[in-house]
Amino acid sequence: MRNQWIARIGLSMSLFVFTAAPILAQEADAPKLVLPKKQAEGEDHFEKMTPMARLAWKVAKARAGQPNFGRGRSFKADYDPTLKPDICAQGDEDCGQEGFQDGPGSTQSEMSIAVDTSGQHIVVGFNDFRGFTNPQSVSGFAYSDNGGITFTDGGQLPVTSNGSISGTLYPQVDGDPDIKFVPGGAGCQFIYASIMVVGLPKASAPAFTGTAQTMSIHRSTDCGHTWSGPYEVLPATNPTGVLSGLNARDAADKEFIDVDPDTGRVLLSWSNFTAASVIPGGVQISTTFSDNIMSATPPTWSPGVVLNSGAATFDTGSVPRFAGNGSPNVYVFWATSSNSTGLGNTRVAVSTNNGVSFGPSVALNAGDFFAADYILGDDRIHSFPIAAVDNSSGASHGNVYVVYGVNNNHDGGDIAFHRSTNGGATFSAPVLLNARPGGDRSQWFPVVVTDPNTGRVSVMYDDQGNATSGDLMQMTWMYSDDGGVTWSKPSPLTRPFHAGYGNDTSQPNLGDYNALAARNGTVYAAFTAVPNVVGFNDGQPNSGIGYPSFLGNTIPGGTAPAPGFGKVTAAKAALDLMPITFTESGGNGFIDAGDQVRMTIPLRNYVTNAAIGTVTYTGVNATLSTTAPGVTFQRAASTYPDIAPGTSQSNALVYILTLSPSFVPGTKIDFSLSVSTAQGNTALLFTQDTGTPVPTTVFSENFNGVSAGTLPAGWATIHVGGTPTVNWTTSSSFCGTASNGLFHVNANDTTASNRTRFERVSSPNITIPANAQFVTIDFDICYDLEDEPAFNILGYDGADLRITDFTAGHFARANFVEALADTFTTGTSLHYPKHLPRNSNTNYFQDISAWSGDSGGFKHVSMRFNGMAGDTIQLRPDYTQDSGGICSDVRPGHSCGVLIDNIVVNAVVTKSDELSTLTLRPVAGQTGVYTGTVTSQAIAPAGGITVNLSSNFPAQTTMPASVVIPAGSQTSAGFTVTITHHGSTTIITGTGPSNARAGSVLLP
Repeated sequence: MRNQWIARIGLSMSLFVFTAAPILAQEADAPKLVLPKKQAEGEDHFEKMTPMARLAWKVAKARAGQPNFGRGRSFKADYDPTLKPDICAQGDEDCGQEGFQDGPGSTQSEMSIAVDTSGQHIVVGFNDFRGFTNPQSVSGFAYSDNGGITFTDGGQLPVTSNGSISGTLYPQVDGDPDIKFVPGGAGCQFIYASIMVVGLPKASAPAFTGTAQTMSIHRSTDCGHTWSGPYEVLPATNPTGVLSGLNARDAADKEFIDVDPDTGRVLLSWSNFTAASVIPGGVQISTTFSDNIMSATPPTWSPGVVLNSGAATFDTGSVPRFAGNGSPNVYVFWATSSNSTGLGNTRVAVSTNNGVSFGPSVALNAGDFFAADYILGDDRIHSFPIAAVDNSSGASHGNVYVVYGVNNNHDGGDIAFHRSTNGGATFSAPVLLNARPGGDRSQWFPVVVTDPNTGRVSVMYDDQGNATSGDLMQMTWMYSDDGGVTWSKPSPLTRPFHAGYGNDTSQPNLGDYNALAARNGTVYAAFTAVPNVVGFNDGQPNSGIGYPSFLGNTIPGGTAPAPGFGKVTAAKAALDLMPITFTESGGNGFIDAGDQVRMTIPLRNYVTNAAIGTVTYTGVNATLSTTAPGVTFQRAASTYPDIAPGTSQSNALVYILTLSPSFVPGTKIDFSLSVSTAQGNTALLFTQDTGTPVPTTVFSENFNGVSAGTLPAGWATIHVGGTPTVNWTTSSSFCGTASNGLFHVNANDTTASNRTRFERVSSPNITIPANAQFVTIDFDICYDLEDEPAFNILGYDGADLRITDFTAGHFARANFVEALADTFTTGTSLHYPKHLPRNSNTNYFQDISAWSGDSGGFKHVSMRFNGMAGDTIQLRPDYTQDSGGICSDVRPGHSCGVLIDNIVVNAVVTKSDELSTLTLRPVAGQTGVYTGTVTSQAIAPAGGITVNLSSNFPAQTTMPASVVIPAGSQTSAGFTVTITHHGSTTIITGTGPSNARAGSVLLP
């Protein structure tokens, strides 16, 4: 069976050797793949559509499955949770509040951006899940008239219905946005391309019986404030003319558009999903153009042109670019992959008559490349190319550039760059642009743009090179001012953030595309953003969490800065933070009120990629600052030694700061470290927790109170999907332990050809005290589940944890822990270790990070959640496995399953009550008699600070057993200490709740 999911190829190694030396120096062995088993098992092309195309296609297929094609009954054209199934299960008491209703929230993803010639008018498009209404429009937009200082939430593109099916109105505008500025008119014209679903047959309007998935254009003449449309792109509407039932057989997916700066012609390319009898690979790369996009209503389009006729490969993700500058050339790039090996490539077709016809396509790489790995915290992954042409009048005008993701180094993904200096006749060998190819985890979703004024080439991408594990990432940008020959160092556009924040059953959360525009030496970036700090109740009482998004918390129709927007002109020094350490005067390991803190903040020079150039940073100076009240610096500045590529250095002098005695424990401090060097500057941000935690256990379970094979009282199993039902249970024989634990087996335990299943178990309700500042969840886990040995992150069978909120007045939603956890570790690593693939099987839990692979024994899991005070929650571990294979198929002889044990839920408050001094002052005229006082660093809270007193010579010491520093004070009342011991030092120790302080006396 395993040869069905691993297809190893025995072709000559020379097939995979790139022809140019620079890339060989950056890559590991040529790819030897390995087709991930999901593809080798023959996944439907539906799996490979973009999320918004899948949505439209699923609705049409679901309707086709209804009696009489859904006519005569209510059919809700809503977001289909089977895109990432979490369906309501029989016996699930919160069914209807979880499941289907756990779908779209307020996610804004798949960004596009366009800027007018002034750089002041900016329009951003995105998939906007607020648009799941009737009629449906999920193509959202925002606009800025002040160069990006603020953005106005425009809502969703308009749609005017011309018919319906069982109450569902058509057409529907279904996202996948691409926006372009169109010169001419009054100077502020924009067009917006989207997927659109129209009713069929058109002649039967308004009483439709079927649908077709096509493309549409909206247009604006007032800087993106208002829009007309949608205008159907007729060549994209079921071009083969064949119906499947009452619906179009063809489905148009992922379009990109471009505008000829010379003629105003608009060219649109898209993927036409069709039958293998039409094209063996199942997808046509198609183009059409319009010469009256702004003047005709509706615009007219040229006949469609197919660029990959006869292709047996899976082709998708095409992007067109005009050459401009008087050239008739047009370039269309797309991603291609083998349906037998999974290896990929990028192809380009060139038109020399402005898009009327195209020559044969060619591959950019002499050999195919290894597929990108999945990404922790991020839905979806692909290697779609994005291209740009230098339309400037500079020295590199006419150059063609393309970027995409590759994974030949097997570290998750690197950013490949090609350029052509001869009008697309030939392209350079790929050069990897990221900081440490093969050693910086995943980089993905790159975008490239050229500045029409300066010719600067800019590249931006998602980047997980800023951490060694987990979902931490940033948006990274770099540029070239000499046509892609040399490059600035990759530098962050954002502070590090968690990819998984806000993730739910809708998708994509961060992808599938980022957006970049450039004018007059400035780069404008749009991406999906998440908060720096999250809380468990974010978004309540609504179903959605409220992020990821472009606009952040902007109210509908409101105007505010957009957290998903960046505007830059110069790169930063390629330095980042390594783990920060500190000591504090209280000595308990926590930063408390009154503490003097001494910080060591190492800096790393993270670029080692010789292909883009390396540098040693010299003359390094840094200054630490914060705007937090109650923090003062005794030493805020320090120098650093020179920092060579790939190395780190610590500050020569420790940074010293003090928190005021009234500083409120639990307050997070946001710091900024401003770094200047002889080679450039940067500012690095980080957040520091404060306060000494005081935990109270509100729930614990070690499962030893029940026999193996049974669950404790209050625990319940929920079968979500699959045959047969295999519930969670307990076991005392997995992972070499005799201790009972919560267990699910990973087993081929049926003769059925499809063993896919999805099982859940729920804890009793857990009530969190109203005074909890945060909640910690700890447990031990051991797992050995099927993963993909050829990839670091891709797993097939896995377990995760969700926390369902049953608080009165809240929406009863089941939250993925990655979506809302302030901190989350598995063993010594951050986050989960693996990510499960896309799969449309409703019995499988798809496209989410999980515990999968081999844990190598028990690992301790620890999570922290802010903002859970007063809530009622349930812990809900999920287990899923796919249709074939278990852990022993990839690790022969291993026992397979997952076991969770020793669960502890703590409600935590923080305090600051460290002692500062214990002072003994002699009483005049009385030998051995002293007046003692104890002081605290912090102002004593309500109830005061009790200090227990002790002596190393208790028989010769008389004093009270304890004293109290009263609330609102930092000093105890004086107390009398009488010492009769002579000849050696008597030590009087005051022990407070968090630390101890001592004074000493020596009587001769």
